[in-house]
Order: sequence, then C-alpha cells, then structure tokens
Amino acid sequence: MSSRFDHYPSEPNCQQCRNAFTLLRNAHDTSGSFLEVFNATRKGRNAKGASTDQDQDLLRAMLTFACAGLDSLVKQLINDALPDVINCNEAAELMFRRDIERRIRRGEEIDHRFLADVLTQERPRDRLIEILVSDLTSQSLQSKDQLLKAGSFFAIESDSITKDPNGLARIFTVRNQIVHEMDIDFSPTNRNRRSRTKKNMVAATNEIFKVSKAFLEEVDHKLK
Repeated sequence: MSSRFDHYPSEPNCQQCRNAFTLLRNAHDTSGSFLEVFNATRKGRNAKGASTDQDQDLLRAMLTFACAGLDSLVKQLINDALPDVINCNEAAELMFRRDIERRIRRGEEIDHRFLADVLTQERPRDRLIEILVSDLTSQSLQSKDQLLKAGSFFAIESDSITKDPNGLARIFTVRNQIVHEMDIDFSPTNRNRRSRTKKNMVAATNEIFKVSKAFLEEVDHKLK
C-alpha cells in the first residue's frame, strides 16, 4: 500500500502485531491527508514563499497525528505482544524480573500491599505482567526516554529503535510545543507563532514513521 511518507510497514508475521500494524497504517493515511490538503490549498491560490499560519496548522496536525500513531502503536504492542515476548525471550524476562524486584521494595521497606495483591491471585505471574502492562500503557509514550524504556521491556536495543535519539527528542519537543503551547512564541514582534516549514515537518514526520516501523518490526521479530 502506498503512503505519502517513507517507512510504510510491511504486514507483520505474528498475530499479536496485527492491531498495531493497523494503527500505524491509519496514522500514515491521516498524516498523508493533512499533507494533501496543505499542498492543494497552496496550489489552489498559487501561493509562493512562506506559508501562512493556517497552512502551517495542517503541517502541525500532520506531525501530531504521526506522534499519536507512534504512541498508540507501542501501547497496542504492550497490550497484545509484551506478555508473550516476556514468556519466550530471556532478556525480556530479565527486565521483567528486575521490575518486580523494584516494585517489591519501596525505599528500604517491603511493599506488603503489592505482595498481598500478587500472592493472593490464582496466577501470580500473570498478575505481575498485568501490572507491568498497565503501568507502561498509563504513561504518554511521546518522549524519547519513555519510548526507549518501553522498548527495553521488549529487549529491544535503543539503537534498533533510533540511530539519532537526540534528533528524536527534538521532534518530540516540537510536538509538545504544538500540543501544549499552541506553538506560540511571544518573543517576536511581527508574529507570535513559531514558523514551521514543509521540508522540516515532513522530515520529522518521516522520522516518526521510521521509528514506528522499526519498533513494530523488532517486536514481530521477537515473536516470529
């Protein structure tokens, strides 16, 4: 299937990755739609030079939806695939074991409430995995550190997700400026919104889709 962006994923081999693949495919489609409207709007009025804030809102939406797609993809994989990866991959099981060790202690004290919750379950191991899944999916994964942390529980090396973690962090900073600050910058006197170029925003969106594809393929590989 074609996309206006690079790094469109191939269908996964494992059933546990199918829902995540569907989410990523739709993220490509949605971000592509915003880019189409941007191009059509500019072409329709024969616009030259810098784009207007209204035009740039389409680019902002394009990147925002790509980042949301990455967040949804990883959370879906945590729900659908992480339990099986833990059960079949030694490195992932070790990360799971370390997480349990951390949860058992609160500072110097034993977390009796946590132990009671787990030990009174019919299947304590399943309960521990359920707690981990709930914890990981309750957080926003639209930051470099949170994304790489999630990857570590799948035993995915950081450089298999991104070769440029600092660049990825900068993209998430742009995303946060758009979502949490309305992309407003009060310092200039002639305009109060940050200027976003098509070239840079398309490049950032492509990078998000590259990371998304890599994450999906790494998890699929763990289960194949």
